[in-house]
Amino acid sequence: MQKKALLAILMVMCLILSSCALIVKDEAVDAATEIIRLGDQVITKGQVDSAVNVQLANTASLYSAYGMAYDPTSETAISDARTSVVNAFKNNLVLAAKAKELGLDQLTDEEKATAQTNAETQYNSDKDYLKSSQLADSGLEGDALEAEAVKRMDALGATMDSYLTSATESLVRDKVRQYVIKDVTVTDEELQTEYDSRVSADQSKYAEDANSWASAANNGTTLYYTPAGIRRVKQILIRFKSEDSTAISDAQAKVTEANSRVTAAQQVIDDEAASEEDKAKAQADLEAAQADLTAANEAVTAARETAFANIDADTDAVLEQLANGGDWDTLMAEKNEDPGMKSGVTAEKGYAVTAGMTSFDAAFVDAAMALESVGDISGKIRGDAYGYYIIRYEGDETEGPVALDDVKETIRSTLQSNKETETYNSQLDQWVSEASFKEDLNALNQ
Repeated sequence: MQKKALLAILMVMCLILSSCALIVKDEAVDAATEIIRLGDQVITKGQVDSAVNVQLANTASLYSAYGMAYDPTSETAISDARTSVVNAFKNNLVLAAKAKELGLDQLTDEEKATAQTNAETQYNSDKDYLKSSQLADSGLEGDALEAEAVKRMDALGATMDSYLTSATESLVRDKVRQYVIKDVTVTDEELQTEYDSRVSADQSKYAEDANSWASAANNGTTLYYTPAGIRRVKQILIRFKSEDSTAISDAQAKVTEANSRVTAAQQVIDDEAASEEDKAKAQADLEAAQADLTAANEAVTAARETAFANIDADTDAVLEQLANGGDWDTLMAEKNEDPGMKSGVTAEKGYAVTAGMTSFDAAFVDAAMALESVGDISGKIRGDAYGYYIIRYEGDETEGPVALDDVKETIRSTLQSNKETETYNSQLDQWVSEASFKEDLNALNQ
């Protein structure tokens, strides 16, 4: 059960009920009305209505999260939700019937324990969320809070038994899925075809755009073609002291504020409809803002100079150790303050860099591309925002298609997953189309 749905379902149910005409009926009899039957399995109106309300609540919550309007009481919304729910029930009925036919509905003790664990985990997660949201201001604590949370869960039909039933049914459905896909494999021919397709696509995309390739590579994207001009570099970043970074940020904020005032004053001066009095005042404002802008820029420069001065000694000490034969990897592990050099593909291979790259500090890119030979180490490079860079040239990326062996498992995994999904969905669709359902969908509107 979705957590947000858990909190919204009662509201949606009330909205739907209040939007309906007042019809006198025996609610228990109405809820027990058969909507779908497959063999001895029956789905009632009460089950459909409950599931529809959950889906409407989920959808309303999703729309709300994105600031979008959604009316769960509209005929279209309810109709769409009913169609989706009815189809899901049909799928589940067919899967339950197939599981029984194939003997997959019988769970081992280990599988029962797994279902129990899954149910308890989900139940407790939803209950804890209810406590932290609906009961956050209740003043209840300890056993009293727990009891109230359980009471509210029960009121929503979210009992431990219902969670266990759901977890068990989910496990059985997964066993049927595994039965269907057990013989699905990816052939070498399919793998080669997909590899060739990906190489061709990346060649078209990146052959003339090394900048985008480097950015994608640094983000961990798997790439299948490498353009010319890419090199890998690692760095030791000696970062500004925190107080110096704050001083620079504060000074830059004043630059931004003064620039805004300059722009605003200039707009009045350029406005033909503005009065001479307004223009005169704007001129005075402009001159004051320009003076403040000059002072703010000078303050940024001074703050940066102070920040660099405060890390000069640390940076020089690292360079001295390197010059005296210090091990790069050891020093990088000890002295580097760049998180990008601590984990992921960039830590392993270094940053991908190319001439004119725009996603990195220009000072970093220019210094990285200026290194002449693999293994060369730069001096201390003044960065625009963080501090000093010390850069080492790690190597060059080979232009052309990436080796199939390097990406084979990535491609195989994707193809396998897609093929399994297609095989399973096709088989399920066939089973549903062949099933002898008895339906009374009109009863949902009564």
